[in-house]
Amino acid sequence: MVELLALAHDRGCEAELAAVLDTVLDTGLDTGQAPDIAALRARFAPDPATLPNSTVHLTPLVAYEALLGADPEELA
Repeated sequence: MVELLALAHDRGCEAELAAVLDTVLDTGLDTGQAPDIAALRARFAPDPATLPNSTVHLTPLVAYEALLGADPEELA
């Protein structure tokens, strides 16, 4: 249950997930089968083609010391 709630929240698919769960539970009640969490995660995963491409350039830590005006050797 917690995984389903987290999935709905993280992916913003509350209504769509509820509709799918209704169908799954309606068809699975006779067999006692629970919803397949992995399949639901895959179904509601974001499309990789729509994800933004971003590059992160990390700044050397010594640059932060320069901002503070401190000598890195003094801090060691």
